[in-house]
Amino acid sequence: MKRRTIIRKGFATLVAACAVATLAPAAPAAAAPILATSITLDRSGGFAGLQETFVVKRSTPDGRSSLRMVGTREFLRLRSSYQPDNPCCDRFAYTLTVSYRNGFRKTVSTVQGTTTAPEILWDVISEVERVGIRS
Repeated sequence: MKRRTIIRKGFATLVAACAVATLAPAAPAAAAPILATSITLDRSGGFAGLQETFVVKRSTPDGRSSLRMVGTREFLRLRSSYQPDNPCCDRFAYTLTVSYRNGFRKTVSTVQGTTTAPEILWDVISEVERVGIRS
């Protein structure tokens, strides 16, 4: 009799644990990177007043790294603009526009030499200049 009671209680505990596990929420979607489909970098200014555009798409050779970087939480948390205290003189201005699979778009602007811009922003700019297709 005692053994049967222990087995029933054990079975009831197992069923309860499975029910709790089934009802527990899944990990938040924010933990997974958001998939970017394209990056456009507009670079203008400098001494010669250049205006160039670089584009990275999923089909761009060596473009996966930059597309991965713009899908990270670190990049997605960036503000829309990082500007220098002194906007003077012969610097490049950058505007990054990223399109994501879910229809979301993010645009971030900065100017060369802006010390308050996070490293992830400069890393993405460098990578897009390196692998992006000029248009």
